Amino acid sequence: MKKLKSKNNYIYILLFFISIIGVYTYQDYGVGIEEHFQRKSGFYWLNFLLSYTDFETLKHTAFIKLEEIKLFSPRLYPIEQLGFYGVLFDVPTAFIETFFNIQNPNDYFYFRHILIFFIFLLSGFCFYKIIVSRFKNINLALIGFIFYVFSPRIYGNIFFDNKDIFFLSIFTINVFFFLKYLKKKNYLNLIFFSCLCALSTSSRIIALLIPIAFLIILVIEIANSKNIKIQFFRFLIFFITFFIVLIIHWPYLWTLNWNQMLNFFQPFFYAMNPWVFFNGEFYQSKYLPYSYIPIWIIITTPIYILLFFIFGFYKHTKRVFTRFLNIRENLINQHDIWRSSNEKFDLFLLINFLLVVLLYISINPALLSGWRHFYYLNFFMIYYCCYFLYIILFSSKKKLILSILVPLSLFTTYENYKYHPFQSVYFNNLITKKYKKSFEIDTQSLSRVHAIKEILKEDGKLNIATASWTPLENARSLIPISEWDRLIFVGTEYDKADFIYSNFYYEVNINYNKKYEIPENFSLYKTLVIDGTRIYSIYKKI
Repeated sequence: MKKLKSKNNYIYILLFFISIIGVYTYQDYGVGIEEHFQRKSGFYWLNFLLSYTDFETLKHTAFIKLEEIKLFSPRLYPIEQLGFYGVLFDVPTAFIETFFNIQNPNDYFYFRHILIFFIFLLSGFCFYKIIVSRFKNINLALIGFIFYVFSPRIYGNIFFDNKDIFFLSIFTINVFFFLKYLKKKNYLNLIFFSCLCALSTSSRIIALLIPIAFLIILVIEIANSKNIKIQFFRFLIFFITFFIVLIIHWPYLWTLNWNQMLNFFQPFFYAMNPWVFFNGEFYQSKYLPYSYIPIWIIITTPIYILLFFIFGFYKHTKRVFTRFLNIRENLINQHDIWRSSNEKFDLFLLINFLLVVLLYISINPALLSGWRHFYYLNFFMIYYCCYFLYIILFSSKKKLILSILVPLSLFTTYENYKYHPFQSVYFNNLITKKYKKSFEIDTQSLSRVHAIKEILKEDGKLNIATASWTPLENARSLIPISEWDRLIFVGTEYDKADFIYSNFYYEVNINYNKKYEIPENFSLYKTLVIDGTRIYSIYKKI
């Protein structure tokens, strides 16, 4: 009983209860807008890999599944155009689906959902271990774990977003292995860290900033090392391992010719350039204001997490720059910058974060769908929350902060419950209900399944059109196959429709383009609104 009550076991109790909640609720969520493409990508590259083997049965099954995807979702982009997408999640799931010959769409999509959920929980555990190792405080680590998991926009995506949440997960695990290396500088930990860097990079190219930050740390160490050979040997081991693992596990690299290698980064900046509705205005994706990501983060993150992050980031950057201002020699001495492995770790994270900011400002990437492509910043936000709380918890304000954290955490839990299963469209109280209409809401088109199930309450054949940039027919994957014959999807041919669905997500400027205008002979049938957030509407022919 004493062992059960030990603080060291609290994290396992938390993981157990969250796992139970996940297992009982993961089927409440719809299918994300990119899931069909990612599944197609998985089977494309699985077929590519199997072509080098003699597994004829697997080859046949994988080929048939890829052809079925092309037939079922003909509007998906050809993989050849976007072959650089990572395969770390998609190929293994495609292989499992092939090996067990899973036929029911419900089964293979729900399998993907529960798998990404548990991968995210693993990353949450790694985050907990990072805080314990860095701050030596279990209570703080438990608080950080809860913040990391239950921030509503993040929690709302962990059951279906096997791209952005997967990258957040692999990024966190990557940082965990870097800390392990710092705490125990042996070659095995260095190799593990290098392997995770490669896996992160194939998942999203921006993860290259991790080895760049590591290189900056290494350069400082080499400049101040009495044994340059050892430091240089570590450098070689890291980068040789990194490139070997990257080439081995990322088949996209096998297909590149010399010219493509010389222009390696060009495809990663490919953008469709649709119109994006942001802050009450329509912008082309390539010309969004710099405020796009900051505003999205500010209005969709719990306010107390924002405040703790700002205070923590300020405290740490002030400390680092004070150290730089007080460097005593012309040549930077590493002991002027960090005085322990913990401080070196903090500097590594700061370099990573500043590199992300610098990259965002310098290239102004074409964006859409809010800040989900930057969900990995959740790691930095929660880490700096913990950094600030660590300072406060060891001050006279300890009891005050703890008394505030409990009701705040309970409030966030309630927000997750209130928005369920649409936590992915959460807004905080900094934004009014009226102002919420100034932003795109259901950018993942998660509401498609929910809406079709509502329409299926009607009898007979159902002709359904869409008045938004949403491939509505793909929602069938989480609809019972027995109901498929009743569903007839007619795109934007409203004259053929009995019902029109809209989640108000557009790729055109609807102020001038009337492509998605609801005809006058349709009236509102149902609308779903949560906390003033309009998620979708269904219109029925009069």
